Amino acid sequence: MAYDRKQGQHQVAQSSRPDYRLVVGRADPERAAILRAWTATLIPAVGKRPDAGSAGAAEYIDATVHLVPSIRPALLHGIDEVDRLAREIKGRGFVECSADECEQVLRQFQSADDTDAFNMVSDFTYEAYYGHPQVLAAIEAETGWRGLGPMGGGKPIEPFDASLLERVRKLPPRYRAVEAGKSVKA
Repeated sequence: MAYDRKQGQHQVAQSSRPDYRLVVGRADPERAAILRAWTATLIPAVGKRPDAGSAGAAEYIDATVHLVPSIRPALLHGIDEVDRLAREIKGRGFVECSADECEQVLRQFQSADDTDAFNMVSDFTYEAYYGHPQVLAAIEAETGWRGLGPMGGGKPIEPFDASLLERVRKLPPRYRAVEAGKSVKA
């Protein structure tokens, strides 16, 4: 994930400009915490399912946006605006707000968001959350639905019996033959 480079396993070249990949994450723990709280508000914990922030949705968003730098400004604006709104409306940062307060702030941000940051964070959050093994295991335990069923295990498909097509093969053509280069009017 994109966070790995911030944990010492990856060398980042030094330059006079700040590395845009480090703006969210360990290099900026305040923004990372806001994004984590944002994702946890979008999908709160229910039963054995963790909230999206605990399932790594913020890290997934950071890693995804790292691959498409052109969308990073919208993400950063969204994070900053959500925190600004929380401070304006609730008198404290987004991370310090209760779940209900976070939801109110996000609703207000969503209604005024012209950067599409809210939709981007929502889409990436759902993508990360419903692909997380812990979430899939909890859903399977609750409903019996196997999210990874079609991709793992399974059984071979029985060979198709081509003799079932004999009757259709004996039918006359249901089309007209046309010479190459000529058009046909219906």
